[in-house]
Amino acid sequence: MAKAKSKSESTSPQKPAATIRQGNLKCVIWRNEGENGPWYVADLVRTFKTESGFQDTTKVPADDLLRVAFLAQQAFGQLQLLKAQDRQSDSEDHDVSPQP
Repeated sequence: MAKAKSKSESTSPQKPAATIRQGNLKCVIWRNEGENGPWYVADLVRTFKTESGFQDTTKVPADDLLRVAFLAQQAFGQLQLLKAQDRQSDSEDHDVSPQP
């Protein structure tokens, strides 16, 4: 009889498609699969230190908004690269022409 997989064996945590950092700010880009192909979402977080260790928050001080804009611009560029890679991979998967 086959051994049942434990929850940790059957599901592995999803890894981000990309993480872009700007000091204590980071943008994490996640790739998802849907019926119409891949799609992406982004999390913008700020890391800070407390007595109990490091924590993340989505709240950003107003003085950091320019850095957030710069980070968002970098994340947008990375997202365009990821989408281009998806299109390239998709076209290679559907290319049925004979190779020389």
